[in-house]
Amino acid sequence: MTANARFLVSLLARAALAAALSAAPAAAQQVTLERDSPLYAEPRLDAAQTAQLKQGAAGEVVGKQGGWLNLKTPGATGWLFSFNVRFPVQKAGSGEPGSAALGQVFGPRRTVNVTSQIGIRGLEEEDLRRASLDAGQLKLLDDYVATKPAAEEHARAAGLAPAKVEYLDAKP
Repeated sequence: MTANARFLVSLLARAALAAALSAAPAAAQQVTLERDSPLYAEPRLDAAQTAQLKQGAAGEVVGKQGGWLNLKTPGATGWLFSFNVRFPVQKAGSGEPGSAALGQVFGPRRTVNVTSQIGIRGLEEEDLRRASLDAGQLKLLDDYVATKPAAEEHARAAGLAPAKVEYLDAKP
């Protein structure tokens, strides 16, 4: 079996394991706020604010949508950005269903610096339905237009010089 085939089999096995473990009912996750954060009635910045939470407050995640978390606290329930919370580290044998297996499959490697990243969803159909033209923003965007000579002069003043870049041959 080639190295590529072994990698593909390993990747498919991990995906199957993750799917099987995620099918199990998940317990609500406890989180701690990393910074003062508003709670919103809906996962939108223009929604009504239901509460203002302080850094260090704890809550229970009861739902997720894109980059938003639905958080239940003793004083209020609402939506906030997932960037504003810290999730606890899951330890093997913690009693969480699937936590040990998930930690072994997807846990951070001890010899590698791991950077966390949250995937943010793109536009959804509902976003497009709610969208409307903002002529003021369009005008503001037009105000940033620069002529080619002005852009070249600005680049020269910053010490930049033109560079010719050849196209890559896209044929295999």
